[in-house]
Amino acid sequence: MSNILHKITYSSPYVGRLVGYFYTEIQFKLLEFYKDKKIVDLIRLVKKEVNFAFYPFEAYNLYSIVKSQRNLDGDIAEVGVYQGGSSKIICETKGDKKLHLFDTFQGLPDVTEKDNCFGKQLWKKNLCNDTSLEMVKNHLSKYNNVYFYPGEFPSTSTPVNNSKFSFVHLDVDLYKSTKDCLEFFYPRLVPGGIILTHDYHSEGVKSAFTEFFSEKNVSVIELTSPQCMVIKH
Repeated sequence: MSNILHKITYSSPYVGRLVGYFYTEIQFKLLEFYKDKKIVDLIRLVKKEVNFAFYPFEAYNLYSIVKSQRNLDGDIAEVGVYQGGSSKIICETKGDKKLHLFDTFQGLPDVTEKDNCFGKQLWKKNLCNDTSLEMVKNHLSKYNNVYFYPGEFPSTSTPVNNSKFSFVHLDVDLYKSTKDCLEFFYPRLVPGGIILTHDYHSEGVKSAFTEFFSEKNVSVIELTSPQCMVIKH
């Protein structure tokens, strides 16, 4: 269902906005019925503050997984920060853990032939001018233990080469970026650590996960939203 909605959004912006609005509100109503209203209010707030391209169920998955990892050793990282919407949900949930944020803050790298997903070139164009390092820093200024690494990952990874991670969130959209992140972070996950990615409906992201984990005897867990996760044995 989510894949169909994404295709509609990219092919017909007006219809996509209308469908997306009703789909979002239905998800909010369901979350308000079943889950803690404070968390639902947080997700609503984030969607008002910044351009946060997550449906409510996706945002709740992020919150729930971060909460589950708080008692594990290891830092938290996010690659693909954009305007800081998902980062704020992590900050509200992580406790005192360190959060390492990686982003170019200048848009997406080049799309390759493996990134056959309608709308990526449009995203690349539109995401170049509506975020900045300063903007995200201001958005997250009240939170402690948050560290920023502007530039193209993994060239910015040196400061955390010796770190261990309990949770990593990926929202990098593209094949090569996803593959680079998996190669760096998976060996640094603590046992029980989780990697969660957005845009698993994208052929590039899905290919990167399939290739990386095919020989590792690790299951890729598909969620009901365009997300998937892996758990370190």
